Amino acid sequence: MRDRILWILSLVFIAWMVWAETSFQFFEHDLAQGSALQPGAMALLGCAFLLPYGLVQIPVGWLLDRRQVDRLLLLGGVAAASFTLVFSRGESFQALLLSRAGMGLACAVAFPASGLLARRSLPQERFALAMGFTDSLLGLGATFAALMPLLIGSQNWRLLVQVQSLSLAVLVVLPLALLAWSRPSLKRSSSAPTSEPEGSPNPRQLLQGALMYAWGGGLLFGLGQYALISRLRGWNTDLQVQATLLLSLGISVSMVLSGALAKRPQRRSGLLLVGSLLATISLFALGSPAGGGELQRLAGAGLGLGIGTSVMAFPMAEEAAAPGKTAFVVALVNTCGTVSGGLMMLISGLLLQLSSAEGLPLAMGLYGVFTAAGIPLALWIKRSGPQLSGRH
Repeated sequence: MRDRILWILSLVFIAWMVWAETSFQFFEHDLAQGSALQPGAMALLGCAFLLPYGLVQIPVGWLLDRRQVDRLLLLGGVAAASFTLVFSRGESFQALLLSRAGMGLACAVAFPASGLLARRSLPQERFALAMGFTDSLLGLGATFAALMPLLIGSQNWRLLVQVQSLSLAVLVVLPLALLAWSRPSLKRSSSAPTSEPEGSPNPRQLLQGALMYAWGGGLLFGLGQYALISRLRGWNTDLQVQATLLLSLGISVSMVLSGALAKRPQRRSGLLLVGSLLATISLFALGSPAGGGELQRLAGAGLGLGIGTSVMAFPMAEEAAAPGKTAFVVALVNTCGTVSGGLMMLISGLLLQLSSAEGLPLAMGLYGVFTAAGIPLALWIKRSGPQLSGRH
């Protein structure tokens, strides 16, 4: 029961993390104007969260497999709320950069902890669905981030970030602190080792899962939830927000459905193939003139549905890992996605410094090739056949 409560709190932590990270795109223009920062500096601020967040997850996952999850979650929540508050008060570029990097470091515990808690508290056959639901919070958190500027405006970005810090403290840190002071018998039960089925690692399937999530993460974070394409095309704010909402909702729906279907390994290559084809077609549809925006909205939903199939990477990797390495493997796969996204975000920042006429063909070509890379990956997975670990 305690692991189930901790799992729910970790899901809230993840949703908050996506909200805090994604909302940056909606106030970065006001931040850049107020601090007189160039697009290259804003790109550094954008990836300052993702790169530390991704890189530190591997040692964090290793620790989670060996230490008490609740204490590490509490430590991460306190640090994330504190760095977020510091970011809201930052004046210089150095202060903003360091505090945002601190946010990424602190949030690194959330996703691998959630994967480990899902593995402990749910039956094995529900792990794929649980990870699909967990990763679908990327879409829900991004949807909330898109709605907030409509509710409170984007002019006072410092107030929004302060609200984020307070929300994390109330919704995650306080309940975790109460659990930490709960009965000792419950505390001991959370750290008791769980029995793991016997099995041997499968490096090829683990590599396939890592590449699959690097593909999805590079597209999702690199495109910046449409910030790149919308700026190069000169979209108005309403069209950007609406297309972003549909993209985020498409990701959420696709991740839940893919997680539900991915418990049968023979379905995964077909789902990824359909998803990569749909994402490629949708991406190139964005290159047309905006017009009334109907095509862009439809392409946003299609792109989200295609990207969402990358969530199948987690059950693939977990099956291929050695017993007792769930948090480590979840962290490894998530790191591939976030680092890929951070690197693509840096490239996007460089493209934004070009004029729209020069930047759009380069951006569409780069992301078109990257999106289409999911097709040979799906064919490789299909050719490999169901790579089942000894646990299945």
